[in-house]
Amino acid sequence: MSDRLRIVARLASPLAGEAPELDALLEWAMSAHHKKDEPGYKVDRKFAAPELAALPIPILRRTIGGWPVGCCSSPIVAAEAETVEHFGKRLSVENARLLDPDNRRVVATTNSWTKSYRLPLRIRAVDRIVWFAIGERRSVQHTLKQVRALGQKVSDGYGRVASWEVESGAPDVCWFADGPHGRVLMRSLPAGDELPKNLVGYRTDFGPVCPPYWHHERYCERVVPC
Repeated sequence: MSDRLRIVARLASPLAGEAPELDALLEWAMSAHHKKDEPGYKVDRKFAAPELAALPIPILRRTIGGWPVGCCSSPIVAAEAETVEHFGKRLSVENARLLDPDNRRVVATTNSWTKSYRLPLRIRAVDRIVWFAIGERRSVQHTLKQVRALGQKVSDGYGRVASWEVESGAPDVCWFADGPHGRVLMRSLPAGDELPKNLVGYRTDFGPVCPPYWHHERYCERVVPC
């Protein structure tokens, strides 16, 4: 039986990058229970995207605009402080002159594994991340126990999850919430006539509305919260 859920991830370290969408997080956790020859087990950008909704997850999906979208809000994050750090890579050439002249080579540092980069990384001091969803409370809690970190650079200690809380009886605000001037958008959805006429708090965009969110075949005209 499906309940209206409030899901809270309490963090023990700062969050790097962006918090994930709940349906993508659940699909990632469920993929560990599928064999390699089953659909949805593993996806790579060089391959076609898997069949829509190939992996079962313990929250409802509803079809809108031809896409099976999870009944869950985008992550709600309140940061106490924010900064930017950088991570990078550079091919070490300090000792190149010690090589025999006949063994020296020209190495490109703009592509392949020798490419140099220095990229910014958003870091936020976050106490908790909240999602609203419709699903099976016990199954959601059991599945999320496998998730021990969120965001980017988790191998460096960022985004460690101290505990998960899954509560029933939450308001139904997984897609829309009632506001003083209309219906407030709570997650990215396909643009179209199926959206409420009095929708507020959004902007138009081109991007994904269901997992895997990084795959180009999931892109469509959409509206996103702002």
